[in-house]
Amino acid sequence: MKQAISIVAPSSVVSQAELAMGVESLAAEGFDVRVHSQCRKKWLFFAGTHEERARALVEEAYSGSGDILWCARGGYGSNHLLAILDDETRKRGRPSRAKLLVGSSDATSLLEFARTRWGFSTLHAPMPGLRNFLLLSPEERRALLDWVRGRSEEHTSELQSRFGIS
Repeated sequence: MKQAISIVAPSSVVSQAELAMGVESLAAEGFDVRVHSQCRKKWLFFAGTHEERARALVEEAYSGSGDILWCARGGYGSNHLLAILDDETRKRGRPSRAKLLVGSSDATSLLEFARTRWGFSTLHAPMPGLRNFLLLSPEERRALLDWVRGRSEEHTSELQSRFGIS
């Protein structure tokens, strides 16, 4: 069964052309990729209002389907969602199913929120709505996708031996 990725845009407006290429790349790797409709929204320089962006993240976090939530891109704006996410979490409790939240840049605050408040695993990594996602070397792409798939042991051992970590 394919692992399911849901893409949300908690920060800046998303280039639909770049996102389409990133989604195609992930699908070619065997993932079942779904882009939340919120990723097409625009309000000022955000991918929708604060409420729309928070609602998309909450919908996917609390959904019983999907294994992975991946932020389309960073930029600016995810910090505006924290109070909304905190309110939703107080009302609903933790999501019943832990997932992996992937993102970087502006999404860093969301990674920490999801880890500490929702019990999610998190991965600070490139995002499919940005061109640099397609510019990863084959080794970087393999390592990233292995981590996303939960096959990180090889890379952990490699890093431990490279840096003398036990």
